[in-house]
Amino acid sequence: MPHWRSLSALRIPLLLASISSFAQQGGIGSIVGELQQARGDLAGRMLVDLQLRGATISSTYSDDEGKFGFYGLESAPYHVLVRDEHFRPIDELVVLDTSISQVAVVRISLTPLEGTNKDPLSKRETGSNRGMVDPSEYQKHFPKPALKEFDKGVAADNDRDGDSAIRHYQKAISLAPDFYPAHNNLGSDYLSKAEFTAARKEFEEVVRLNQSDAAGYFNLSNVCMLTGKLDEAQPFLDEGLRREPASALGQFLLGSLNLRRGKYPEAESALRRAIQTSPVMTQARLQLINLLMKLGRTEEAKSELHDFVNTFPDDPYTPKAKQLLARLGDGGQQHNQK
Repeated sequence: MPHWRSLSALRIPLLLASISSFAQQGGIGSIVGELQQARGDLAGRMLVDLQLRGATISSTYSDDEGKFGFYGLESAPYHVLVRDEHFRPIDELVVLDTSISQVAVVRISLTPLEGTNKDPLSKRETGSNRGMVDPSEYQKHFPKPALKEFDKGVAADNDRDGDSAIRHYQKAISLAPDFYPAHNNLGSDYLSKAEFTAARKEFEEVVRLNQSDAAGYFNLSNVCMLTGKLDEAQPFLDEGLRREPASALGQFLLGSLNLRRGKYPEAESALRRAIQTSPVMTQARLQLINLLMKLGRTEEAKSELHDFVNTFPDDPYTPKAKQLLARLGDGGQQHNQK
């Protein structure tokens, strides 16, 4: 199934941040996770159940990017369940031990059932990005050759071959100039190469072709911030948040923009909202540490850094987080041992 990215290749001009501690006292922790289809497509909104000793104790819907969280949990072995008629059932054991880490992270790969609708997501509850046309609709409106090129671009992106992805998205647009998901992904790949002018042109096409799409406005705001055009970034961000006020991506950008403008209380509030909405959004956690360091709240920053290192040991920024802890004179300690 084809898919597009709502805000990819985010770049943080400053350096490091981490997570607001979820109920740090009393051994209380959280389970946060992400659903993804086996071939890398976004999972969208799905019902996720949490069981303890065979009984369902909580249920939640994942967000439009497949992210979810359960909070206020004691140390115990839990089961995360996903039941959907289009995918094989999931029963994932997650052991939360707050003496080791207050956040347990689980990543779940969904496998479509054979013989089900090839577009299983089109009939489910839509996510926060309601302006986007679902795949079954754009398959009706755009020619198959363009869709084929788009799929090739997505595959190339999954293989981290940005140059090939760009060529496929350009070909898709040449076959279907109004194919705005291809414009969005092409802009994202330009952004990852720091080709800001080209990226902005593509995102402007996205909002021109689909004015109800919040993601295009968020992408435009991000480009403006990365190029130092803060006054231009604000109106685009406002338009995106007007369409998707609860978007974690939007709150992250709002926090980043307020940080750049010296509006520190507003920045902290927005970044913490982003983390609460999407606990696995490492960019928001990293940006929060930037803010805490800038405000001289070193002990809080160190606590957040420890949480980041414990929760995301394989994240590309984890080595830098450890280096920063060492510079702060706290590299050999563990937050959970305090």
